[in-house]
Amino acid sequence: MEPMQILASEIFHSIKDKAYLESLIGDCEIGRISAIEDALPDSIVFLEKKEYFKYLTERKPAVVVTSNEFVNSVKELGIEVILISKNVGMSHAMIKQTYGDRNLFDSEWGRIHPSAVIHESVKIPESCTIGPNVVIGKNVRMGERCAILANSVIEYNAVLGDDVWIYSGVMIGHEVELGSRVIIKYGSVLGGEGFGFVQDEKRAYHRIPQTGKIVLEDDVLIGSNCCIDRAAYRETRVKRGTKLDNICHLAHNVVIGEDAILTAGCIIAGSTTIGNRVIMSGQTGVLDHLTVADDVILVHKAGVNSSIKKAGAYAGTPPQPINDYMKNMVIGRKLVDMKNQISNLEKRLKELEGK
Repeated sequence: MEPMQILASEIFHSIKDKAYLESLIGDCEIGRISAIEDALPDSIVFLEKKEYFKYLTERKPAVVVTSNEFVNSVKELGIEVILISKNVGMSHAMIKQTYGDRNLFDSEWGRIHPSAVIHESVKIPESCTIGPNVVIGKNVRMGERCAILANSVIEYNAVLGDDVWIYSGVMIGHEVELGSRVIIKYGSVLGGEGFGFVQDEKRAYHRIPQTGKIVLEDDVLIGSNCCIDRAAYRETRVKRGTKLDNICHLAHNVVIGEDAILTAGCIIAGSTTIGNRVIMSGQTGVLDHLTVADDVILVHKAGVNSSIKKAGAYAGTPPQPINDYMKNMVIGRKLVDMKNQISNLEKRLKELEGK
């Protein structure tokens, strides 16, 4: 990360509301944003837990962002500049987004690389940047401040809102619609054909063309190497604020609710609806034509084979409420001992019956 050279007071007054900052004690110049374990004398760091105090003692950063709970303890360590936060995690996110994120518009290639192939019908706003070997098809509509990195393809009639970032090697299929502040990471494919086939009397498969579209609403993030299939008819939709980790797959006509989190390896089969604020941990999956209620959490490779209608945490295949699952896990570890005990009892019973 390049040096920042900014005063703590500038950060406070510029983004205090967005960054959940309440007040500032002292002032000094900040040179970098650092992990607390790696802080240097010009660093700003973020302290949420008391077990990290040892790093403040060792590293002595310039500025600490922390809650009211730890202010006096931080002062006692000789740190004079403190940003007091109502939510240290949010302060961390907003400060780093504003002052420490990669700048996709600071390109070594200039605003539009000469190797980009852009259809004559497309208007590229002056605030956008287009990298090498990008292909943009007919009638694509682009909002302001979009960044399209090298070797990405945007097919005809796609729509991009404002502040869309598309990393290298991304494929955006025809008529895909992206809202504002959407981020698509390396190598993802949006708008590939859904997996729709029918068998004839000889059990040979025949393709059903998938002619629907994909809609990603505002503030959606898609990780690297994800695949989201276009609908057979109508649309596949990911609603506002949802985030996908790497290597996730959404099949045709899936609907994902708002502010959901899908971590690495999640797979959702066709025409399934996932509710708002659902959390799916790694390698979880949901079968087709099902519904998962709002505020469900799926863990331990949960495999959902029937609709989940009630909020809560579920685990395993088929999914069980997490408390039941943990109890069954404990019992499962004792099954060999239980089998041996039952065998011994059966043997003893036969001995008693033979007397």
